[in-house]
Amino acid sequence: MKRLLIITSMVILLMLPITSYADLGPKDSLTVYVLNPPSETYYLDLLTQNTSTYNNFYDGEREKFDQDMLSLLYSYENEGWKPALVEGTGVPMWGDLIGKPSEKGLVHKFGYVGLPDTYRIIIVTESGNVSVSDILTRKSLQSSVSYDYSTGHTTVPNLWNSYLIQYFSTLIPTLIIEGIILLLFGFRLKENLKPFILINIVTQIILTLTVGLSLIRSGPITAYLFQFPVEVIILIIETVIFARYLKGKSGKRRIAYGIVANLASWGFGFFFLSHQFILLSKIM
Repeated sequence: MKRLLIITSMVILLMLPITSYADLGPKDSLTVYVLNPPSETYYLDLLTQNTSTYNNFYDGEREKFDQDMLSLLYSYENEGWKPALVEGTGVPMWGDLIGKPSEKGLVHKFGYVGLPDTYRIIIVTESGNVSVSDILTRKSLQSSVSYDYSTGHTTVPNLWNSYLIQYFSTLIPTLIIEGIILLLFGFRLKENLKPFILINIVTQIILTLTVGLSLIRSGPITAYLFQFPVEVIILIIETVIFARYLKGKSGKRRIAYGIVANLASWGFGFFFLSHQFILLSKIM
């Protein structure tokens, strides 16, 4: 019990710098890929219904763009939609009006805390054409969307793939770590395989619905805040279940295994979380 308290205290201390400097964590971002882009010069912005304004341009930056094309970005102002980057948002955001070449077509990146959750994509061309997408909603901290200019169709990556990857990239290492510790504690894997697998499947579902969900939607800082209380609850639940259903050793050894195995997998999850976010960001 003394060792458990020491390790728990160390985890809390490790988390303090992370939560204190939350502003240093990843910010909202949206990558827009334009497929079959216009053959002429165009600007792309995000339309928002936010009525607040914040100047997102540096002094003199706005004047470098074609003023007639900037005016076209206000084509849907009478319907309550204004260009987020050009007009301004309640809090700062940055973005690329002009696309840059990429493997998926021309790419425009927008980001920071002023990035709207609900938005429409608007493209205006040098000849005066205006193209606007349907209403879209961001469901993850860092996301992407493909917009086919020729058809007006938008494609958003399936978020369920992110949840599945998050689940299995946590479950598989946990099974390996806790399985090795199970053998080191002298338990036979064959006679304890069923409760061992079932308990970990269920607890990983709980982790995905709490820590995993917050990781994808809000980023690693929020996920770390969820991780500590959730892992404590899981440690208690798994230790109680292991103490009852594991076979072959004394009750004290079963309890000791539950505590050690959970602390080991928790430690892995703590240091893997930020790397997991980077992995998931590439497919969102």
